[in-house]
Amino acid sequence: MTDQKEFNDMTMVDKINTIDKVIEDKIRGFLQKDNGDIELLNVVERHEYLMVYVEYQGACVSCESSGNTLSSIETILRTTLADNIRVISL
Repeated sequence: MTDQKEFNDMTMVDKINTIDKVIEDKIRGFLQKDNGDIELLNVVERHEYLMVYVEYQGACVSCESSGNTLSSIETILRTTLADNIRVISL
């Protein structure tokens, strides 16, 4: 898809759109199979990190595995786009 240098050189708007596309293509379907979903709320550059703020929806809100799911989401984004991504659920 996108190599790390290409992603890091993008504008913030392009980074947000790319993150949203990865969520749509690689993450959302798995959550929706269990009646859950996720919304991308914000992306902020903070020091050397790219902070990705998300909100669980549907069954994900009360799921006992939401912490593991968050870790998996972060791993997918980091391996697909850039290793400085951190995902925070609000």
